[in-house]
Amino acid sequence: MGEGPGLTPVEYLDRFFDELRTEVRSNPKLAARLVKALGGNVVFEDEAKAEVANPYALAAGPKAKFLSVFGAMKLGDIKKVLKENNLATRVDMNGKSASDLVEMMYSRAAMKVQERKSSAF
Repeated sequence: MGEGPGLTPVEYLDRFFDELRTEVRSNPKLAARLVKALGGNVVFEDEAKAEVANPYALAAGPKAKFLSVFGAMKLGDIKKVLKENNLATRVDMNGKSASDLVEMMYSRAAMKVQERKSSAF
């Protein structure tokens, strides 16, 4: 940043953090990454869960936590997560209830996590 007339270092930082706050409010994925980098664990609002919930990371942990996040989602959000994470096709999802889809998501994500662990050695 160049020098500006009448701006102090604190004012420059205020501008930066104002922009960062604005971006974090409108970008839940960025917010989740920043919180994780800071070592935090934040619970996001229901409308943001489908965007930020990572089925692979959650499948690597306790199943109860996985179910608490995805089990509370609406059917459309569950389908969105499945599609965006390449865990199911439209055909795979046809005629299945939300609980069936969550179980499918868990088993497929857990399988991929296991495959990644075994290929790392």
